[in-house]
Amino acid sequence: MKRSAVMAAGLAVIVVSIAVRADQRATTPPNAVPAAPTFAADVAPIIFNNCAVCHRPGQSAPFSLLSFDDVKRHGDEIAEVVGTRYMPPWHAVRADGFAEFADERRLTDTQIATLTKWIANGMPSGDLSKAPKTPTFASGWALGTPDLVLKMPRAVAVPADGPDTYRNVLLPVNLPEDRWIRAIEFRPTARRVVHHMLLFSVPASVEVRDDEAIPGLGGGGGGRGAGRGRGAPGRGRGLAAAAGEAGAAFGGLGGWVPGVTPRFYPDGIAQPFAKQSNLVTQFHFHPTGKAEMEQGELAVYFSKTPPAKSLTGIQVPPAFGIGMGIDIPPGDAAYTIRDSFVVPVDVEAVGARAHAHYLAKKMTMSARLPDGRTVGLLKIDDWDFGWQDSYFFKSAVRLPKGTTIDATIVYDNSSANLRNPHSPPQRVIWGRESFDEMGSMSLLVGTPTAGTDQQMLRTAQTEHLRAQILRRLR
Repeated sequence: MKRSAVMAAGLAVIVVSIAVRADQRATTPPNAVPAAPTFAADVAPIIFNNCAVCHRPGQSAPFSLLSFDDVKRHGDEIAEVVGTRYMPPWHAVRADGFAEFADERRLTDTQIATLTKWIANGMPSGDLSKAPKTPTFASGWALGTPDLVLKMPRAVAVPADGPDTYRNVLLPVNLPEDRWIRAIEFRPTARRVVHHMLLFSVPASVEVRDDEAIPGLGGGGGGRGAGRGRGAPGRGRGLAAAAGEAGAAFGGLGGWVPGVTPRFYPDGIAQPFAKQSNLVTQFHFHPTGKAEMEQGELAVYFSKTPPAKSLTGIQVPPAFGIGMGIDIPPGDAAYTIRDSFVVPVDVEAVGARAHAHYLAKKMTMSARLPDGRTVGLLKIDDWDFGWQDSYFFKSAVRLPKGTTIDATIVYDNSSANLRNPHSPPQRVIWGRESFDEMGSMSLLVGTPTAGTDQQMLRTAQTEHLRAQILRRLR
C-alpha cells in the first residue's frame, strides 16, 4: 500500500466517522426496538445525542448530521459503520480484570437495531414538528465557552509533498498569576496534514525557535530515522527529538492527535500553568499531496480554585520507545516490545492513552501492586492511527508506591496488515516520521499539589529513559 493509499484510507475513516457523547446517550429501553421507527420519534434522539458533537460545522467530521435531510443522505454509510461497530471510534477493549471507563463511546444494541431498521425501511421522516430540537453548542467549542481562546499568530505553510515537517508556534499568554488547566481543545484548520500537535508552557522571557526539538531549550528537529538503528541511539538530535515528542510525559500540557475527544479532567485534578508563561504548539506535519496552510485555534479552560491534585503522565516505555531498539523486519506480523516502570510515590490513576504509528496492532498496559494483585489499565486489540484518544476511568485507580506498570506493544509488518504503508513490507525502525515507527502507553495520574511527589515521579521517569539509552549504547 503506497502513501496515497494510506492517506485515502485515513480520509475514508474520517468520512464515515460518528463520534459519541456517552454522557448524553438516548434512553431507549433495552430490547425495545420500535416496530416502525421514524426519524422524528426514534432516530433523531440517537443522532443528536451521540453524533452531532462531531458531525456539525467546524468539527472533525466532514459532513453535518443536524437535520433529517443530512442523516438520510448518509444513511447507507451509517448503517454499515454502526452495524459492524466500526463506528463510533472506541478502541479500548472491555476485559475481565481491567478498569472500567467513563463515557464509553458505544451505541447500545437497541440503538444500533433502531438505526438499521429505520434505514432498511426507507428512512421515513415521521412528524418532524415533533422531532427534538437541533442541538446547539456554545461558541462552537465542544466543551462550551472557553476561559481563553488563542489563535495562532501566523499560518504555517505545509508543502504538497516532501519530508515530514516540525514547527513550533508561540502563543503569547503571560498571565499575572498562576492558573490551573482543566481542559484544552484545539481546532486545526488543515486537519489532514497535522500528524499531531504537542503543547508546552515556557516562561514568557524565553525565546522559542521554529525548529527546536524542545521549545526554549534547543536541539534540532532531527530528520527521518533520528535516533534509529543499532549504533548510537539517542545521541545528539535523535535524543533531543524524542524528548521533544515526549513532552506530555515530561512536563508538557498534552496536545492533539487525530480522533481525540476534548474532555475535562476529573474533578479535583488539573495541570499547573505558571504565571508569566506562554504556550507553544509543536506541530508534526505530514504532506498529503496538496499544499495547506495551518492556523488553528486553542481553547483553554481554567479551574476556578487550585485543585487537590496535579495531573501528570507516566509513559511506558518513555520517549515513545526511542530506547527500545525498535527494528521491525519485513513480514514480521508479531514484533513485540515490552517495558516496565516502578512508581516511586503513591498515585491515583485517572486515565490512559497510547501512541504509535501505522504498524502497531495490539497494546496492553497493567499494574502489578506490591500486594501481588494485578489491575488491567488499557487494552487495545486493533490499534488505528486515525483514532487516538484518552480513556478516563469511571473511578480513580489507587496505585501505591512500588507498583510496577507493565506495557506491551505488538506490531504487524506483514502484507496482511491493511494499514501497512509499504507494499511490499519494508524494514521499519524508530523514527519521528509517519512511516517510521514508535510506541508507548501513558497512564494519567494525580499527585498531591503540595509536596515533592510530582517532581520525584518526573525524575524517576527521566532516569528510566537514561537507563534505556545507556543499555543500548553498551
